[in-house]
Amino acid sequence: HVEEIVDVVVEHQVEELVHVPRIQHEEKILQNPVEVTVEVPRPQVIEKTIEVPRIQIEEKIVKVPKITQPVIDTIIQNQIQVIEVEKPKIVTRTVQRKKPIVQEHITQVPKIMKQQVPVQKVVQKPVEVPQVQYID
Repeated sequence: HVEEIVDVVVEHQVEELVHVPRIQHEEKILQNPVEVTVEVPRPQVIEKTIEVPRIQIEEKIVKVPKITQPVIDTIIQNQIQVIEVEKPKIVTRTVQRKKPIVQEHITQVPKIMKQQVPVQKVVQKPVEVPQVQYID
C-alpha cells in the first residue's frame, strides 16, 4: 500500500485594507520655444535737397544836398576880477595825555562834637538886707 500526498489548493480569502492614493489633476503650462522668422525693414536714408534763398546786399548811393550855413564870429569881452576869499582852516588834533598819578594823603582831623552841658552861672543881684540898728 502506497500513500500518496497530493497538494490540493484550497482557496482562502484574506481581506486586507489597502490605501489607494487619490488622483489629483494638476495642470502645468510648459513653454514650447518656437523659432519665428520676422522680417524687420532696414532704415533707408532718403536725401532731399532744399533750396534756401540767399540774402544779397544791395548798395544804393543817395545824394544828400549839402547845407552851408554862414558863421559869424562875435567876440564878447568879459572882465574877470580875481577875488580872494580866506576860508577858515579847521585843525583837528588828538592830544594824548598821560594818566595822572594820584597819591593818597590822609590828614587826620579831630572831630568836633557839640553838646549842651548845664553850667551854673553866678549872677550878682543886689539884694536889700535889713540892717539891724543897735541902740545903746
